[in-house]
Amino acid sequence: MRRFFHGCERCVGRNVVKALKVLGKALVALLVVLVLLAAVIVGLRAYNRHTYPFASVGSSSVVGEGDGGASLSVAPIHGDQIEGFHITPERKVHPGVVVVYGGSEGGADRSRAEWLVSEGYEVLSMYFFGQEGQRQGLAEVPLEQFDEVSTLIDATVDGDGPVTVVGTSKGAEFVELLAAKGFRVDNVVAFVPASYSYSGLVFQQAEELPSFTYKGEAVPFASFRAGSMAAGAKQMWDMVTGYPVSYRATYESAAEAAPDEARIDLAHFGGNVLLFGGEDDQLWQSADAARELEAQGERVEAHVYPDAGHVFFAHAEELPDGWQIMLGGTPEGNRAAYEDSRAVLLERLDQWHGRQ
Repeated sequence: MRRFFHGCERCVGRNVVKALKVLGKALVALLVVLVLLAAVIVGLRAYNRHTYPFASVGSSSVVGEGDGGASLSVAPIHGDQIEGFHITPERKVHPGVVVVYGGSEGGADRSRAEWLVSEGYEVLSMYFFGQEGQRQGLAEVPLEQFDEVSTLIDATVDGDGPVTVVGTSKGAEFVELLAAKGFRVDNVVAFVPASYSYSGLVFQQAEELPSFTYKGEAVPFASFRAGSMAAGAKQMWDMVTGYPVSYRATYESAAEAAPDEARIDLAHFGGNVLLFGGEDDQLWQSADAARELEAQGERVEAHVYPDAGHVFFAHAEELPDGWQIMLGGTPEGNRAAYEDSRAVLLERLDQWHGRQ
């Protein structure tokens, strides 16, 4: 019996040694694969950074912040929840005020604001996040900050007249929600709009956050996490390898899985809505959103440009390569959208605000 157990011990020992050898070989193979994968990623990042430099610069590089001018008067705005610039023309031609917001880049769209001022409008060029007293990231941004803007308008804007709000991309989502929730807005202009509210763009915590809040509660949103895993995996791989990231599939899959309450409802808004979408928008589906919102009411007007992307550039040929994948459109299509949208916007603003 003792000889039997001794033989079993030797057998078990040999099996353990074999198992350890197999495990060791597997770990070595895994290490080799990880080293090769890391080498591939490093190589791809170097190649993509060289081939697509726009991916490193980002879309904020095409958003101008303005530089003032001899015919403009610019006063900084510092409030409890609002930051921006009050810009007035040398001679105000149109009554009322235009309130301009940027997008997810965190700007105040000074270039558009100063262009409108040059056309005789009084303009508030505003940040909706990222400044002192505001949410630092684009998540849980309170819509109620616009109440402070309304108070500022009452106190400082010259004369009476309509209030038109203009937003681009996430700023478009923001101004659409202002109208949907009944804030003091007469007209809405949304460049590359959204027909849903989406997840916030702060990802440091386990909980997924909304982009906006209203009365202390999350505005219902289309969740990135509820969307397609394939779209998320593709986006992650592009980010890791430095390839220009198109987020459109992520937003489309989030919208497909979204609850109805995440839709932006403008059906009961009593003012005018003007929308500009790019059919080839590669950041999100702005053309589809423009058409969906237009179907909500007779006073909602959509203009969709077939060869335009997420940003209507005047001179796309001056940008480094990569913007075509990230933002979409052709140089000619984006230029046409830029020129036509400006002409349509001025025409509608003149109709809404009139002249004094």
